[in-house]
Amino acid sequence: MEEQRIGTKIRIGIGLLIFSALLANAASAQSSSEIRLLRVKPQNSVVYSGSDCMFVLVVPAAKPSDVQVETPVLPSGISFVSMRRTDYIEKGAQAGTEIDLWFRFRDAREYSLPPLKIKIRNRSYSIPFNSVAVVQDPATLVPCLILRFENGTEVNNTQQSAGPLFTVAAGDKIGFTVFVQYAVQVMNLEWTVPKDALFTEIQKYEITEGKPRGREFSAELVPVGRFEWQPLAAGITALPGMHLTATTYSGGRVTLSQPDMRVSVLHAEKKTAAPADSDESYFTYAFTEAEKTETEKVRTAASEADCERLASLRIQERHSFFQRKAAAERRAFEKDLGVTEGGSEPSEPLFLLLLSCTAAIALFAVILFVLKKRRNAVISTAVACVFLAGTTVSGMHLSAMYGVFKGGSIHSVPDESSDYVSPADSGQRVRIEEVAGKWMYIQYGSTGGWILSSSVIVIR
Repeated sequence: MEEQRIGTKIRIGIGLLIFSALLANAASAQSSSEIRLLRVKPQNSVVYSGSDCMFVLVVPAAKPSDVQVETPVLPSGISFVSMRRTDYIEKGAQAGTEIDLWFRFRDAREYSLPPLKIKIRNRSYSIPFNSVAVVQDPATLVPCLILRFENGTEVNNTQQSAGPLFTVAAGDKIGFTVFVQYAVQVMNLEWTVPKDALFTEIQKYEITEGKPRGREFSAELVPVGRFEWQPLAAGITALPGMHLTATTYSGGRVTLSQPDMRVSVLHAEKKTAAPADSDESYFTYAFTEAEKTETEKVRTAASEADCERLASLRIQERHSFFQRKAAAERRAFEKDLGVTEGGSEPSEPLFLLLLSCTAAIALFAVILFVLKKRRNAVISTAVACVFLAGTTVSGMHLSAMYGVFKGGSIHSVPDESSDYVSPADSGQRVRIEEVAGKWMYIQYGSTGGWILSSSVIVIR
């Protein structure tokens, strides 16, 4: 009986030992399967070349003393910096060991690191690394200035050009957009325009308003401004020079300038209307059409001396306070010449008087406010506003540029080989809208066109 009880106890003990061994083996198998699912991950989502990058591996249910790590053998372009093991304790998570490794990547590209070899309680494991895409460190990047033309041509501040970039006709409008890359903020944007050309700023973008884009790196091209350039003279001409001051990701400032680049400008095409079918011979048409064209090029109502006299009278009218006498003399002379009356000249002395009165009344209003005579001060302020409005209107009239047309060819574009537009009488007062080198764009009535500057006497 006693032997039977002892045998039963032995069997129970053996069963417990077997059960414990099975449990330990199951736990070990579960732990091994969990470890095989582990990955060594970079701490940051963006990794920069030339900088130390930290990778992290958390081994659950293992003390730092139970974990040994082999120094990895790395491919070319990757340097091992350092490593550490610490206790991993996080609320709500299983305790374990955190392994931190630092590497440095030489180039900006995607890397695949060899598995990390570790031992946990003398059992060996190979833990894979997540692949990592390394980008160039923004602190080492120099901003880039890019010009992108509507015809598809693109240039940047590091590019050199041996010959003309492209070919255009004189008078053609060429649109382009200025971009900046690797910059946090644009502090200043300036440009230089070559002679015999027109240049217009169409649009400014947000980056030019003094607002930084933030320090998060982006390699995208950021638009700075959109422009329109119109070369006027045929030949090899330089592109507008763009100069930009930008803030870098490292906090410094750099000035970027577009290198000297040129385009080929051809003479504007002269369009000749085809003769209409008629009973007249083509021989007759050729002579009559040529005669008509030469007639339309220039219409003369006043000689050059008459035009100079008219300009002198208008200048005298502009500088007279009491303009009636000067205006009457000028109108009488225009009537004798048969020139259409082109409007009166604004008075410069009147503008100066209005400006002085505005300043004096405004000063008087300030004194009244200081003396606390509010009613009189308000009245004075209202009077000053009326004078200011008159001064503004007078100043706007004075700022417009006018001249006396001496006669000559009026072109649709600033090129002597281009088409002619409707002629104007010599001696006529014209408004000068634009000046580009030796060319002026004049407006007369509802018509406008380009003329040589020598064809106009400016009224100053």
